[in-house]
Amino acid sequence: AAALDKTTAAEKAAAMATPVAGAKVLGRVVVALGAPAETGFWLKSGLVKTVLKGRVEVGGASVAVELRPGEGGALLSLAAFRALGLELTDLPEVSVFAE
Repeated sequence: AAALDKTTAAEKAAAMATPVAGAKVLGRVVVALGAPAETGFWLKSGLVKTVLKGRVEVGGASVAVELRPGEGGALLSLAAFRALGLELTDLPEVSVFAE
């Protein structure tokens, strides 16, 4: 996983920064690991119809992501999985917010 995660320390720090106040709750989704070759912090789900800035939270941890439209099951990037401290085989339910 570490070899495939190409995010920089600065990108990780920015993604883990304090959440924006007043973010809109979009809902909760169960996520699986997305394509490891797609770098960055992102979530693909049916909760959005256009690309937005957002945040994903689980178990007290939070990470900023690009919210991307998707179909079927929700997919979370490798970098976001690692930043949230999730095991790559986990299928956690996360809260999704739009900024």
